[in-house]
Amino acid sequence: MIDNEGVNTLCHVEIQALDLDRAQSFYEGLFGWTFRDFMGGSMRVFASGDVHIGGLMKVDKVEAGRSPSLWFQVASLDQTIAEALKLGGTKLEEKQEVPGVGWSILLADLDGTPFGLVEYTESAG
Repeated sequence: MIDNEGVNTLCHVEIQALDLDRAQSFYEGLFGWTFRDFMGGSMRVFASGDVHIGGLMKVDKVEAGRSPSLWFQVASLDQTIAEALKLGGTKLEEKQEVPGVGWSILLADLDGTPFGLVEYTESAG
């Protein structure tokens, strides 16, 4: 069964990086975070001990205003998307599966500030 304890809370911080090795070295040295490859090497997720914090996402260009991005856990992605759109939010991308995690989508609030939503599935973790 899915644990809804963390629903509607921050669950992931994503930092864009031009060079994953360089970024990992910086944050490892600064905070002592531990890293592992994810999504075929296009991302390195990081943690403090056993507590997941976020991921470094490999990009060709760091986009101002898009990094870091904040991701929030929700109980129902479809219901939360519908509510966000009803309240005036917008989709920045379509819902997508995140292997071994669940489903996610990137939205924007009324001022255009991007944020992500994640629905964990039973296969996650």
